[in-house]
Amino acid sequence: MSADDNPGGRPAAVTALLNALVDRIEAKPFAERRRDISFPLSAGTWPDFFTISHHGERMFVWRALEALQTQPGFALLLDKRRGQRDLDIWERSPKLVIAAQAEAFLRDETGRQPSTQVAWVGQWRQAVPARFSNAALCERLLSRPIVVLSRSPEQVLERFAGIPAIASEKLMLHEVASRQFWGLSKILNGQQEAIALLLETDVCPFPDKPVQLLVAARTADPAAPILFVENAATFEALAAGRLSAAEGFVLIYASGYKASARRLRSPAGSSVYFAAGVFERNAALGPGLLDWLYGTDVMRPIHFWGDLDFSGMDILKELRVVFPGAQAWRAGYEALLERLLADESHAPDEARKSGQTDPGLTGCSYADEVLLPALRRRGRFVDQESL
Repeated sequence: MSADDNPGGRPAAVTALLNALVDRIEAKPFAERRRDISFPLSAGTWPDFFTISHHGERMFVWRALEALQTQPGFALLLDKRRGQRDLDIWERSPKLVIAAQAEAFLRDETGRQPSTQVAWVGQWRQAVPARFSNAALCERLLSRPIVVLSRSPEQVLERFAGIPAIASEKLMLHEVASRQFWGLSKILNGQQEAIALLLETDVCPFPDKPVQLLVAARTADPAAPILFVENAATFEALAAGRLSAAEGFVLIYASGYKASARRLRSPAGSSVYFAAGVFERNAALGPGLLDWLYGTDVMRPIHFWGDLDFSGMDILKELRVVFPGAQAWRAGYEALLERLLADESHAPDEARKSGQTDPGLTGCSYADEVLLPALRRRGRFVDQESL
């Protein structure tokens, strides 16, 4: 068996897992989280375990993992559906749920003391109530700190408190952030609720910059189905006709999650840019698309194609909030699925995707019944640019 020469006899694979959990905490401290950490145990997230070939050694390591549940803040969850019961325990979609109480144990066992960011957030938690008396504002700022490690929390809060002085100016959120926070234009992303509480208004008066949509067409039909594409290179390939399956579609590119932004269907919330070929095919294509985008029609067929990974599935899930009928584009995903099943894929940590989390259900039956189960079984991903 492999108790792998670690202090205290803990298997090396378990020690690697503990370090991965500390990595997750340091990437986003508990003070900034609303929920516990959900850490799926798969070949992608825990390769040290899933590369063990001997069944007995795997079971030895697994028992050491189960022993962690005696520590405060640890829970090991399994898929308990009837069809899963005959599988090895590590094949039943296991995941660790880590609460804040577990952090001290994790740091003691790995010898990794709190990072600079964790220490900074601790100071933030003291500085916020000292600066503001509004309980709702304090709660919001404590749950979502404005982290600028090169400045003290007091300096950051002073700049935040200065926002009312420019509230009457017609500025976008990134402009406010850049003016107030030393040129950091994105530092207020996600802070609209805190700004509204600071200004004592119902909503934040500073709009996000519009989502930029690039539109191309492989059709002359103004009522053709829409295909949202996650990645720019693939959008260009589709627009150029290099992937014939997109014939008959209007193509829209909005970088990553921006395709699912709620403001997409508002003229103030999105800016649309048409490729020249759109008007060459049919002058009515452009006006027709704008009428649909900024109208109330939810019946037009909408498809989404992105990477075959958890983030791609999550974008689909969010896109369905804006366009309830949106579906995963079968022609594109079937080709990616073939590559996944043929082992033409990558582990999450090989592409800096180890932080991706399973979105659960998207609401699209093809994604929920075919694509997501395949991702969970394989623990590997495929980028759409591979086609």
